[in-house]
Amino acid sequence: MSAPAAAAAASASVASGTAGGGIAPARPPPPSSSNMFAIVRDLGPAFTWSRTNVRSVIELEKPPDSDPFAQPRIVAAALSAMAVGPAPVPTASSEVAAVLKASGIDVFSSAPNTSSSAWDVDVFVAGVMDCFPLLDWLIVARCLDSRDFVVYDVQGLSIVLNCFKQALKDIFKFPVTAFLGSWQNPKGQVSFLKHAIFSAPELFSFPFLAGLPSARRVLSDSLVLGKNLPQSYLNQPWNNLDLLDTLISAAESDFVFDEVKAIFDVAVQSAPELVLLGLAQIPPPWTPLHKDVASTLVIMFLSGNNNSSFVIPLLWQVSPTLVLAGLVHVYTKDPSQLGRVLDIVQEIKALSPILESSKHIYFNLDLAALAFRRGFVNLEKWLMEKIQLERGAGSTSFLKGCLDFVGEKVSSFAAGNGINLLPVEIVAIFLRVLRNRYWTFLTVYHSHLPFFSPMTPELAIYFKEILTNCVKVYPQLVGGGGGGASALDDGLVKTTTNPIDLANTASLVTGAPAGSASEAEREVNLYYGRLLKGEATIPQIVDLLRRYRDSSNPREQEVFSLFSQVHLDEYKFFPEYPDRQLLLTSTLFGALIQDVYMDAKNLANSLRCVLDALRQPSGSKFFQFGNIALMQFQQRLHEWPHYCSLLLQIPHLAQSNPEIVAYVTPLATMQQEGAVKNTDGAGGVVEAGSEPAPGKSAPETNEKPVFASLKLDPAFTSLPAIVEPDESVRDKILFIINNITFDNLDGKVEEMREALEGGSHFRWFSQYLVVKRASIEPNFHELYIALLDHLKFASLMNYILHETYANINILLNSDKTVTSSSERTLLKSLGSWLGAITLAKNIPIKHKNLAVKNLLLEGFESDRLIVVIPFVCKVLEQCQNNKVFTTSNPWLMAIMKFLSELYHFADLKLNLKFEIEVLCKKIQLDIKDIEPAMLLRNRPSKIVQKKLGAPESMALVNPAAVQPAEESLYPIAMYITLPNLPIFSQQPSMKRIVHIAIDRAIREVIVSPVVERSVTIAGIATRELIVKDFASEPNEEKMRRAAHLMTQSLAGSLAIVSSRDPLRIAMMTQLQLLLRQNGITEQAISEQLVLMIVNDNLDLACTVMERAAAEKSVAEIDESLASAYMSRRKHRERSTQPYYDISIFAASSYPSSLPEPLRLKRNGLTPNQFRVYEDFAKMAKPQPLPAEGKDSKVFSVASEEHSIPLIVAQAVEKLDLVFVELDKCISSASSFTAVAQLPAQHEVKVLLRQIFQFLASFNRDDIFLVTGQKIVGQLFKIENSLSRESYALLLERIFDLSKRTAKEIVSWFLFSSDERRLNAAVVLIMIRVHLLPIVDLDIHLARAILNGEPKAVEFAGQLLKAVLLNDPPYAAYDDFFNLLESLDGVAAKGEGDEETLEILREIKNRYSIQSLKLANMKDLEPNELRESFVVLFTEWVKIFNHPASSEKSLRDFVVRLQQLGVLQEEDMSSLFFRVCTELSVDLFTQAKSNPTNSLQPFQAVDAFSRLIVLLVRHHVEPAGVSENVAKLELTTKILYIIVLVSVHAHEQRRGQFNQRPFFRLFSSLLNDLNAFEDELQDIYYQILFKISNTLHTLQPSFLPGFTLSWLQLISHRFFMPKLLAAESQKGWPFFQRLLVDLFKFLGPFLRQSEMADAIRLLYKATLRILLVLLHDFPEFLCDYHFSFVEVIPHSCIQLRNLILSAFPRNMRLPDPFTPNLKVDLLPESNQPPHVMSDFTSTLTLIGLKADIDSFIKTRAPASFLTDLRSRLMMNTPPQPDDYTKYNLSGINSLVLYVGVQAIALAQAKGTSAAATLSQSAPMDIFQQLITDFDSEGRYLLLSAIANQLRFPNSHTHYFSTVLLYLFAEASEEIIQEQITSS
Repeated sequence: MSAPAAAAAASASVASGTAGGGIAPARPPPPSSSNMFAIVRDLGPAFTWSRTNVRSVIELEKPPDSDPFAQPRIVAAALSAMAVGPAPVPTASSEVAAVLKASGIDVFSSAPNTSSSAWDVDVFVAGVMDCFPLLDWLIVARCLDSRDFVVYDVQGLSIVLNCFKQALKDIFKFPVTAFLGSWQNPKGQVSFLKHAIFSAPELFSFPFLAGLPSARRVLSDSLVLGKNLPQSYLNQPWNNLDLLDTLISAAESDFVFDEVKAIFDVAVQSAPELVLLGLAQIPPPWTPLHKDVASTLVIMFLSGNNNSSFVIPLLWQVSPTLVLAGLVHVYTKDPSQLGRVLDIVQEIKALSPILESSKHIYFNLDLAALAFRRGFVNLEKWLMEKIQLERGAGSTSFLKGCLDFVGEKVSSFAAGNGINLLPVEIVAIFLRVLRNRYWTFLTVYHSHLPFFSPMTPELAIYFKEILTNCVKVYPQLVGGGGGGASALDDGLVKTTTNPIDLANTASLVTGAPAGSASEAEREVNLYYGRLLKGEATIPQIVDLLRRYRDSSNPREQEVFSLFSQVHLDEYKFFPEYPDRQLLLTSTLFGALIQDVYMDAKNLANSLRCVLDALRQPSGSKFFQFGNIALMQFQQRLHEWPHYCSLLLQIPHLAQSNPEIVAYVTPLATMQQEGAVKNTDGAGGVVEAGSEPAPGKSAPETNEKPVFASLKLDPAFTSLPAIVEPDESVRDKILFIINNITFDNLDGKVEEMREALEGGSHFRWFSQYLVVKRASIEPNFHELYIALLDHLKFASLMNYILHETYANINILLNSDKTVTSSSERTLLKSLGSWLGAITLAKNIPIKHKNLAVKNLLLEGFESDRLIVVIPFVCKVLEQCQNNKVFTTSNPWLMAIMKFLSELYHFADLKLNLKFEIEVLCKKIQLDIKDIEPAMLLRNRPSKIVQKKLGAPESMALVNPAAVQPAEESLYPIAMYITLPNLPIFSQQPSMKRIVHIAIDRAIREVIVSPVVERSVTIAGIATRELIVKDFASEPNEEKMRRAAHLMTQSLAGSLAIVSSRDPLRIAMMTQLQLLLRQNGITEQAISEQLVLMIVNDNLDLACTVMERAAAEKSVAEIDESLASAYMSRRKHRERSTQPYYDISIFAASSYPSSLPEPLRLKRNGLTPNQFRVYEDFAKMAKPQPLPAEGKDSKVFSVASEEHSIPLIVAQAVEKLDLVFVELDKCISSASSFTAVAQLPAQHEVKVLLRQIFQFLASFNRDDIFLVTGQKIVGQLFKIENSLSRESYALLLERIFDLSKRTAKEIVSWFLFSSDERRLNAAVVLIMIRVHLLPIVDLDIHLARAILNGEPKAVEFAGQLLKAVLLNDPPYAAYDDFFNLLESLDGVAAKGEGDEETLEILREIKNRYSIQSLKLANMKDLEPNELRESFVVLFTEWVKIFNHPASSEKSLRDFVVRLQQLGVLQEEDMSSLFFRVCTELSVDLFTQAKSNPTNSLQPFQAVDAFSRLIVLLVRHHVEPAGVSENVAKLELTTKILYIIVLVSVHAHEQRRGQFNQRPFFRLFSSLLNDLNAFEDELQDIYYQILFKISNTLHTLQPSFLPGFTLSWLQLISHRFFMPKLLAAESQKGWPFFQRLLVDLFKFLGPFLRQSEMADAIRLLYKATLRILLVLLHDFPEFLCDYHFSFVEVIPHSCIQLRNLILSAFPRNMRLPDPFTPNLKVDLLPESNQPPHVMSDFTSTLTLIGLKADIDSFIKTRAPASFLTDLRSRLMMNTPPQPDDYTKYNLSGINSLVLYVGVQAIALAQAKGTSAAATLSQSAPMDIFQQLITDFDSEGRYLLLSAIANQLRFPNSHTHYFSTVLLYLFAEASEEIIQEQITSS
């Protein structure tokens, strides 16, 4: 035995012992592959120890050369063994090695130094290539389909992938398709696919599989056209339809079913949308797994899913059957879900297709009923159409389904289920339709004719049962005997008018006598039966009915009425009648109108039926009925001229019945002369022959047609008038046309050829075919063309073509076509017809007849693209399936390029763009691949004369009239920019107005000296330089070119600079003028908006000026240099010597004195010298602001391109060149590391500025997006810091220009799963130039770490190190709040690499407040301690204002602050709070003075407020100290410090004191305290009391600069209501004190005669506070009225009255107009009011209280009364501020105190104080004082008494009596006057 044979035998024996249990393939692989598989597995990794081993083992097989698959099969077997893994070391392995060694192959001799247990793929591939250098690896992949190949783990998959990667040198060339499709080894195939799908990205990227060009995508372009899909959908592996198909097919094998099902279980969770759409696109038959997964998913989406609105419409496109089955399942499972089912059906616009299906009748009926209720469908019409359709198929299933549906709904309700009850109107519709079937059945049954009704006898009986049940459930179906109407409009069950007695249905069907049927009903049935059987004639029936009509017999009248009713009801079912019965019924119908019906009701109903029937298609039975009936009552048509006019409006009536049309035409004109004109049915297509059609007048117009590119052949237009054929010939032709089909085409062609024989009727037939047929019947174009082809009349085709052009010309130039969609539809039909008779037959459309590009251009110029584009598209659609007019045809592609230019640049509406897209799809082109033409953008402008007379009187009357007086100088309409505001969409004419304004402004400036001056200056400069520089140039063309380049550049640049301001002014003037002329006021468009429009379009206008100046300068310079051109031409003709301009050399010596590089050469300018003039074309044009720098080295925007944006490909190509040049410049600047280090004129900076200008010339997001993507790609490739910063600056510029690009790129960095984004250097530069929002980056990085994204932790560490540990840092520590918190969590779990953790510790040590513990704060100097506190507070402000801050983070900071010991030492804590207060105020001031500051003004103040509340909330004191007491002490300390800081600031700044930060601090403090009220419940009100004390300290009298803020604070919604609502009125004294402070401050100002504005504002605020108190807390004003009125000046009557008008809310005041009202009898008059004011302390202070008490008791001593006046005087000398000499407080207190004592004394005696008034001591006091006081004193006394007159109480009663008594006992008249006025 030879060595190879022995090795094979050994391998086979080993394989038999180790490979058992494998899956038997469908066809066994070749033996050689199995041998190689066993050998490689036995040898294990030693097989790949060396290339020699690989070669030696492979050479054992020696594949035959005749088998091309032998080599790939051997390699595939070896690779399969490597993927499976080495076999367990068996005893036979030594036998294999021995056999190999015997043959000279010692595989173990080349063992590496260290034993390896892994396969060396590189060695294996190298060895295989040594053996088979021409090996096809695609075939190798296909040969893996053997029973040996299985992938058990990711390592096996990695071996396969790495092998192909090494062999093909590119993993993207991996033959993925080889693993899809049908395999003989499904187990190996599924194992590979499973690991490929779920492997790590670095092993296999399955989006690559989905993106292969040969792969079928689930979300194909045609499926998702026009939809915006997330990129995640497109990159999913399940977007590959081949993958899904492969897995579904593999699942048919029982061995891999469970594995495939597990794969789909995961797929359903990750991408259910793609799986469902993919499975739906796999053609049947479906496997069980396929059905199970698809049905589960469709029910899931139909039942409600977030992506249902996206999936269901797409699913309906690919598999309507699956959607319908799912809807039926949802409905069957829960019928109450029918509403949701209908919503879904409406959303996908599938109601009509679903209702047309015939499988689920019950579902369709229930759905149709609900759709009818929502107004989506006409239920009755739908039911009748379905029954009629079923009638043609000879089935009764739908009719029976209707009966079952109604019967089940009614039965379920009768059984107690009211949910399924149908509304009565729906039941009435069902019964009405079924009743009509029933009547038809009875009529046929009694006539003994062949049965043609869909209702069988069994269904008729069933209908009777259902009807009986319906009447029971719906009593309203039956009309009452008293004339009540039934639910059915025409009466289903009535007592008098029902022609058939439904109660006798069974007897009628079975033939039994109808016992209760009326005589009239039986008689009607009898007459019908006799007529249909031929036993009676129509005249007999007519005579009988005429007699019954005029009869006075009630029975005969009833028969006539019933006959008319049945006749009209049967109209709906005429299409079901056989021809004979239809003829009889139609004739009878018309005869009744002619001879019987005279009443208005029957006539109107019958005439309407005939008219409706005639409007149906001419071949239908309805039309036959109408035509026959119309002929019967033709003689009566003169009675109804309007009816005749309606008949003339039916298009096809003239073709089928021209006699009747001729008859009614004069009758129609009788109604109103000329009222009905041009009533042909072509909808505007007028016969285009030399003579107008009968009854029409030729249009008379001398206007120039809009479209001149369509011209008629003069040979046809000069022909004589059209001669109509004879009536018989015409009828024959019309009959042939009406009845021709493809089936009878051959026979009809012969008949038509006979009718047209001789050609005399060709013109008439051509006109008829085009106008009456082709224009309105596009579906029959193919049939008519086939007829013409079979006729083979060449001259007839010429006439047809002429008529087509003629009618197209009429429609194109008609104004009606622009506004009428029906007219445009006719034009599109004629376009299809024209293309079908020319292009479709490979016949060209001649340019002399129709110039298509010119037609489009004229449409663009006349704003009629809406007419032209659909027409042209319909013409060109006929190029599909063509041999001549293909995509390589220059004529067709020239038109398509022009259409592409219109598509991209002409601002088309969506419907026009859609027409172009449809055309491209039909001729198999992509609009994106068609290069746009330059016809619009490079149209030559008209020569601008010096005087352009634009009529100024042109008024804009309506949008259609808004046109320039002349054509625009340049096509600028498409480039006009308008703001995105509603007015421009609501008034489309606005853009036209702007266009005219710009055009007029340009004309106005062009004829001004601006352009002329620019051209003159440029011409002089150019001429002087050219004649000198080209003095030795013999070529005049070269000289002319240089002169043109220079003068165009100079003139254009000068024109831009000099015309900018005149253009702006002219545009403003013209635009405002046009707006006023069109009635658009400044309210609609403000001056600012006009200015915005002008500025947006100013550059466009300047560009036009530039081009106009450049064009004019060319003519000027050519005229100036004409003699120089001529001299050179003559010299060249006459001499061969070098040319010299002697005049230049003789006049100046400069040519010879120039340096050598600049000196003129013998034969003219050298190329380097001439480049100076060529560079004029590359110079950047002047911008609104001067641009620095020199000429660009790479690109320039030429004058032709400056005003027109380049397409994407051109722009990207130019930018690619720029980037190459930029990289070169940066590489040459290697000594610089940043752009800021470069000199101002460095070529890198110059190039960047030029790129900025180039990008700014565009306004296209697609260009910006592509450029941005390229720049981002460059950022990841480059390492140079200067290069990276340069590209980042470019990206920043793009972000400024395109928000969409910025959003897309930022979203990619934040949301993409691409690991490239985790590049710290790139992200750092993005942060440095502010392109990435740090807040969003922080959130998403933290989320990535929490989700366990690979490399996220490492990237975060590197980024934080680069950003935060840099000096200075590029961002704040708190900007990465979430990220640092996530990294803390990683560190706490012990995860993360050591480097990242070290970075985190370093950041914490640098930024955390814990770092302050490194030094003992007690030992710090005051300045150092203050700086530490500044750091602490600054960090707190950042944490508090961070978007992601939480209560936990804030609480942690407070706890750490307390741990630092800040609050433990008195001095330290006081300094800390002082620093916080001062710093928050300073930060506020800085933010207000510097608007660019990132901090908002109040951020620091709000943060300090929250810090105070949290410190109080979490304050902890040592043991032994009450927690609440400690918190209150801390609050008092903080408030005290705030007061000190505010007072200090007030004293320091005086008039410049800023009260706003302090107001904000207190306001925020009140808000924060309210937020933590529940947590501070025990001390909340004590804190409010502390704040009240603080505000009392800061009262306006002490701190005037804080007054307005102070007033706002005391009325704060979390202060005033809280204090007044405190338990037991504990807060009332505090607020009373604050109000008194307010009144005391206001008092001096209110006493003045005039108030300043500030005081007036303060007074109004005070009034509002009192009004609130009066409304919400009147008891407070009642109890403290004494304190308030005491400090309110007497002149403030309004304030005093507000306070005195208060009364308790539980009191109801008596009506003052009550008759005989006695105040003293009111029970409230004996009740004392509650007074909380202290009115006794003043009396005690001046020593009066004791004396008053003594006098009241004893009425002694008498001197008390005489001394009382002097004791109430002021003891101190009067001061300037004093306004009275009396002690006002003493008088007020005395009055109230005496009154209270008098009332108490009387009540003690059991009497009324008023009753004992005259004999009481208190009255003596009042009388003595009113007598002793002067007028001032009496006024104060009476005011004090009047202040006690309030709501009914004992005080009011007593003091009112006192006033009356004093008035009565007054000794002087002056006293009575003062009492009256008080």
